[in-house]
Amino acid sequence: MRPAATSAIRANTNSIEADPIESAKSNLFDTSGWGEFCDVTLTLKQGHQADSGGWIKIDHYRCQQAFRHFMNLLNKAVYGSAFRRYGKRLRVLPVLEKGELRARSLRRWERGASGRWHIHCAIELPPHFDAFALETLIGDCWAKVELGHGRILVRDGANAGWINYMLKDRQKSEFDGLLDCVKVDAQSNC
Repeated sequence: MRPAATSAIRANTNSIEADPIESAKSNLFDTSGWGEFCDVTLTLKQGHQADSGGWIKIDHYRCQQAFRHFMNLLNKAVYGSAFRRYGKRLRVLPVLEKGELRARSLRRWERGASGRWHIHCAIELPPHFDAFALETLIGDCWAKVELGHGRILVRDGANAGWINYMLKDRQKSEFDGLLDCVKVDAQSNC
């Protein structure tokens, strides 16, 4: 390797090590050991109706619960009883975001404060499924989630570009930091 290239790699590595967030991103979202994976965007409803009849806006905790329920349904659909019996699970990297509204009618401090909650994730294709079959299962399972909104996007052939998009700073204003929106407890087999 050329000395200039070696020093550039070393400088990039040192900058990642110097920034704990960048280091966490590169370690936590490393998909180099994965097979093919799909990029998935799941949109959530903005609220739910309480027993009293009023509407309650959802928060990040309810979003986490909805995603955990979805992943349980999806893992059960993909692996059957091996999901519960042997802990067989899909590899997934989820990130929770709240969409930004940039309407000009909103005051500057109101922009980005509203919008729809959504989850971006990378889901590795199981060996016995193709992308179309997994997409169908994702739609079926998301439809069973109470807070699941009908807007879903599933694309196969995702790559590191999708991971970078998931980690963008925009639309994470609801959280104190990037790692607050990463749903580590939902990850499996990583």
